[in-house]
Amino acid sequence: MYSAKRLSNMKLECVVPPAKEPVTVAEVNEFLRIDDDIEDNLVASFISAARMFCEEYQHQAYNTQTLRLVINTTECGSEVELPRSMYLQKITKVASRLPDGTESAVLYSTGTGSILTVVKIADVLPAEGDVIIEYITGNDDLQLDNVKMAIKLLVSGWHNNRLPYNDSSKMSEEVPYGVKALLNPGRIML
Repeated sequence: MYSAKRLSNMKLECVVPPAKEPVTVAEVNEFLRIDDDIEDNLVASFISAARMFCEEYQHQAYNTQTLRLVINTTECGSEVELPRSMYLQKITKVASRLPDGTESAVLYSTGTGSILTVVKIADVLPAEGDVIIEYITGNDDLQLDNVKMAIKLLVSGWHNNRLPYNDSSKMSEEVPYGVKALLNPGRIML
């Protein structure tokens, strides 16, 4: 087993989002007791934001998506643990990018960390630049009942409170208790 360095200064972005969300607009409309389709676009955007929040909180990717991890070569080291790679399907790119934008492929191998996938970099990296790792992760067949309910609760809160909080006591509630209670059992602790 590798003991990969966990990086605090990295950039993780979704380059190909999931084709579908864990919860449909119809399911959320039923939960919110919305009878018409006037707010379907708003509800869909809330669902997407809630899924992203839940994925960030649990350190997982639910449905199939392509992620890109960018790390400065000075901080990279020889092993990198891929965020949200519990359900890794495929690594599509490992490259170094110089400050002038030139990219070159990097030799690598994979291993398993405690739960996530570790990329072991075999090449010597340039002194300046970035390492770019793109990978497909997620599992469309997961049973996500707790996650679905957490998404519905988040969407409900956002739908009912569309303005930023003014009350300082409400600002201290970063994540509603019900959402934490639903998401904590599947949370990957880093």
